[in-house]
Amino acid sequence: MTEDKKPDSRRKKDGPPVLVVGVGNPTRRDDGIGVELIERLERDRIEGIACDSNFQLNVEDALTWSRHDTVVFVDAAREGPEPYSFEEIRPALEIALSTHKMSPQAVLALCHELYDRHPAVHVLAIRGYEWGIEEGLSPGAERNLAAALAFLKDFMNAIEEQRMAGT
Repeated sequence: MTEDKKPDSRRKKDGPPVLVVGVGNPTRRDDGIGVELIERLERDRIEGIACDSNFQLNVEDALTWSRHDTVVFVDAAREGPEPYSFEEIRPALEIALSTHKMSPQAVLALCHELYDRHPAVHVLAIRGYEWGIEEGLSPGAERNLAAALAFLKDFMNAIEEQRMAGT
């Protein structure tokens, strides 16, 4: 009889404390706002964070998320507050006919189930306005991105200060 073994949840994490994941399609105007935020963060070369971007979330992202204490998922929002909303999410294992597109809640649930990891996951939804087939953000999305990026840098600085203080 084989024993069902999960990875040891006490193992050392492989990555920096914070992972920022941006998703979207840059050829659909404001839908690319998450990817654009990642490009700007990577140019700034902020210590203590890892960046990742893609068109959408996938099952494999659960392994990546398991390597970090905090994950910030960034995406465009067609509705909601301006310039952005920011909230912590809970895991939700969703039944879907396809794993081609997954929610952050489903990826977090897989992270818990498969790797026994429990990172704090936040969704940063940045308000967009234009979704046609064209590259580049609308002026309103550019303003919202700037505000969201400033907020995110403050958030990451607060996490780093807590980590240094040992809390």
